[in-house]
Amino acid sequence: MAHEVETMMYAGATPWHGLGKKVAGLQTAEEAIAAAGLDWEVELVPIFTKNGEFKKVPDRMAVRRVKDQKVFGLVTPKYTPIQNREAFQFFDDVVGEKKAVYETAGSLRGGERIWIMANLKGTLDIRGDEIKRYLILMNSHDGSLALQMFFSPVRVVCMNTLRMALASAAQSFYSRHTSGIMARVQDAQEILGLAQKYYHDFAADARHMATLMLPPAKMPLLLNAAFDQPMDRRIQDVFPWVQKQMEKVEELVTIDRHEFPKELHGTAYEAYNAVAKFTDYYRPYQSEAKDARLRGVWFGGGADIKKRAWDFCQTLDK
Repeated sequence: MAHEVETMMYAGATPWHGLGKKVAGLQTAEEAIAAAGLDWEVELVPIFTKNGEFKKVPDRMAVRRVKDQKVFGLVTPKYTPIQNREAFQFFDDVVGEKKAVYETAGSLRGGERIWIMANLKGTLDIRGDEIKRYLILMNSHDGSLALQMFFSPVRVVCMNTLRMALASAAQSFYSRHTSGIMARVQDAQEILGLAQKYYHDFAADARHMATLMLPPAKMPLLLNAAFDQPMDRRIQDVFPWVQKQMEKVEELVTIDRHEFPKELHGTAYEAYNAVAKFTDYYRPYQSEAKDARLRGVWFGGGADIKKRAWDFCQTLDK
């Protein structure tokens, strides 16, 4: 396994990133924890400096994995660790009553970040294009990330992710590692309510986008927006490596047209999906490893490209 993903499991079809160990269908978070190799705990330990004698650092603690003594990060004494089992058991409440199926779970960056992903049953129909609804829990053990849940629509036909909502508090659940965190994360109904609202709004925006035509003359505007270029810049005037990526998106619009119902041909929705597929499958990342691609699509430049493209498409009729 490459350096970004430490351990990972998946159930069902092989994910687009091709990572992890395939397992049978999972019913509980406890089963997902075991299958993903996440049945370990962390602890807070004091930090000492040595200058002739050991002296305790007063305002910092280390987050350390118990099983192998690996230190993930330095935090303040107010930091409250959330064990994998605590976070995932809460997820059991969110996806209980067989309303979802666990599909992937694992750890990134040597255990510093962990996640579990569930497929919420039922799909969305965007003028004939079928979308699966996913709910993802992410937590960190190095102090870099609050416990949060966010939503990820995925096209059934090609399994690329359409949009991430990690940066938007209105579209995700977010709770810092403080003393009251476990009381905060126990409200599963709040999460389900957020999920329902997010997917309701997403479907409305996607269906609207599916009615908007994007003529070839406007395609450069979408590409400039997605790749963060001035809107009046010609594609031949951008940096060669950016130009190559833009041209790949244009190519995908043409070669993937067969994936869409005729009603979606030439629409902003079709063009946006070319951007999304490019970031998931073709965009180069600093490392060619598939796990680096997974992290980049969810949290890095790939997610930013999708957001800018999505926002531009929403303004076409304004």
